[in-house]
Amino acid sequence: MDVLSFRPLILMALYLAVVLMLALEGAAYTRNWSLMRLHEEGTDRLLGNISLLRSALDQYRYLPFVLTQSREVRGLLRSPGAESSEPVNRYLEQINLVSGSSALMVFDLDGLLRSSSNWRDQRMLLGGSQAEMEYFRQAIAGNEGRQFVHEGVPPRQALYMSAPIYDEQRLIGVAAMRVELDKLREQLPIDYPFIINDIDGERLFSVMMPDRLPEAKSESLSDGAKIQLLTLNGIVYLAQSVVLDDLDWRVSVLSDARIVQQQQRIAAGAIGGGGFALALLFLYLRESRQKKALQLDQARERALSQERQRDMISTAQVGLINVDRSGLIQFINPMAMQQFGVSLELMRNRTVEELLSGGSSELLRETLSNLGTDRFQPLTGAEMVGRRADGTLFPMMVSVRGMTDHPELGYLVTVIDISRRKRLEQALREANESLEHKVIERTRALEEAQAELVQAGKLAALGRMSASVVHELNQPLTALRTYLAICRRQLDNPEQQRENLRQLESLIDRMALITGQLKTFAYRKPEQVGPVPVAQSIDQVLAMFRGRFSEMQLQLDYTPPASGLHLSGDQARFEQVLINLIKNACDAMQPRPGPNRLILHVASDEQNVYLSVADNGPGIAEEHRAQLFEPFFTTKEVGSGLGLGLAIVQSIVRDLGGDILATNRAEGGACFELRLKRFDSSSAGEQQPTGNGQEVI
Repeated sequence: MDVLSFRPLILMALYLAVVLMLALEGAAYTRNWSLMRLHEEGTDRLLGNISLLRSALDQYRYLPFVLTQSREVRGLLRSPGAESSEPVNRYLEQINLVSGSSALMVFDLDGLLRSSSNWRDQRMLLGGSQAEMEYFRQAIAGNEGRQFVHEGVPPRQALYMSAPIYDEQRLIGVAAMRVELDKLREQLPIDYPFIINDIDGERLFSVMMPDRLPEAKSESLSDGAKIQLLTLNGIVYLAQSVVLDDLDWRVSVLSDARIVQQQQRIAAGAIGGGGFALALLFLYLRESRQKKALQLDQARERALSQERQRDMISTAQVGLINVDRSGLIQFINPMAMQQFGVSLELMRNRTVEELLSGGSSELLRETLSNLGTDRFQPLTGAEMVGRRADGTLFPMMVSVRGMTDHPELGYLVTVIDISRRKRLEQALREANESLEHKVIERTRALEEAQAELVQAGKLAALGRMSASVVHELNQPLTALRTYLAICRRQLDNPEQQRENLRQLESLIDRMALITGQLKTFAYRKPEQVGPVPVAQSIDQVLAMFRGRFSEMQLQLDYTPPASGLHLSGDQARFEQVLINLIKNACDAMQPRPGPNRLILHVASDEQNVYLSVADNGPGIAEEHRAQLFEPFFTTKEVGSGLGLGLAIVQSIVRDLGGDILATNRAEGGACFELRLKRFDSSSAGEQQPTGNGQEVI
């Protein structure tokens, strides 16, 4: 046997190898795609769990702060007598029943328990000083405390939250709340493996998780994502986790990856089965082609034997009518007979005009009248209307030509039925008209929708502003009513009245601060600017924050510029920019542990002054960059501001002819870079540094 006999087998082997390779590649692609989908779903589930966890914690977070505002609690800590603890115990017991926590406690500065909501159950009372507990030390330091504790027999996990208690700005004790993790777990409707560890890796609590997890295997997906896969009880899981910086917790979930293996097997099977089916189809088509080739050879032989017997006119696919010099029909082929519904015997020696309708045959009549004369001009592709034997009409295309090869045969009239083309043209015209009408309607609808969107945007902005202002003013107003009611009851107590009036004055100052931000946001660009001393303005602002820097133990990195450096603007608005940026930096660093650092850097050239304010806080989240300078947008908790600080900064900088850029530092933290115009004394004349302007917030 020669090589050609083995060719089909070789081709089949190569084809099977290609199918196998495609099946493996398809399985790998399907696995990668399925893992990406599973990774996205797990991410959404993880974020949802974090939201549920934070919602559960927020139900108890406020309790220590409620206790710090109680007069009875402060009175208990001022008077060490044991006889005054029972009213406070009952007060704590009532709040504990309403809030659903496990216990509420009040400690003195030595960490000794002075009052507890569980005072009736002596077994639930803490037996010693809590001075060494982390949550107590955090509260003594003036911060919000939080700690997980294993306690009891058998040991159970509980979360402690604490807050410092002040009496006339003097620390007198600590308020604490305890909630067992079983209660938190009940508020998390989770039906899949879930675990929370602290930053050191110690497990706090988990759902559907074994005591020890196997080692995870890292893998990279095609989109660049890094995933962790682990096998548990013979089942492959996708492990995902995120660290909550404010809580120092690591939250993790496991997603069942068996669906990935199933889809991988399905993809490989589908590609392999498709390749096998394609091979069968190829064999079938090959056999069919060989069979048709054989049939065509046989038909060609029959056609050659019958070719001389065929009449070319009879086999034409268009209507052909042979007329003499007088325009009388001599022959009509089967196609023309079918078109007009006539026979050759009926139409022989009759004029061809009888097959046409009246008015539309003028062009043909003129052509037929010139038959046999020198005036005859061939007629090509003239559209006319034909008349069938039953009287119905149809559109047609007519051509009249002389038979030059055989002049004795006269002329040949070609007739083509164009009914289908006319129907398509009519349908096209109707479609165009309908499309124009739809375009007009859609344009009108889009214009109306655009107007509605513009109006909705205005209402949304007004709603955000109103909601923020109403919420910010509601709390001071509520407190004002409370203090006024207290004043009416304490008319005979001047000392208490003075304290209440100081509180009222503080609340009024806070309301003025809120409305002052709105006034500043709407403040127009100053018509005149002057030289502003940069070093003096920065020193004045830093002096305002000296107390907060000391409280935060903040390290200031700042080298004063030359005293002769001035920028073009007004001093009050420039100081307001500095205040807002430094305040935002301090707020961003406030909750984080460890040393805090603020970096101020000033540089200049002949035309501009450059100022940067940087911190080592958490930085700017990528999803917040687009909205960072929008009015009434804030990432702080509700009640912590209107979200106008950066909007005011951007407005002032633009009014002064400069620009501002917000970035994240490579070593961590946010950085705001300002460029302002340098004051040119030669062109502006002798002017004094401007210090007049609007109120600084």
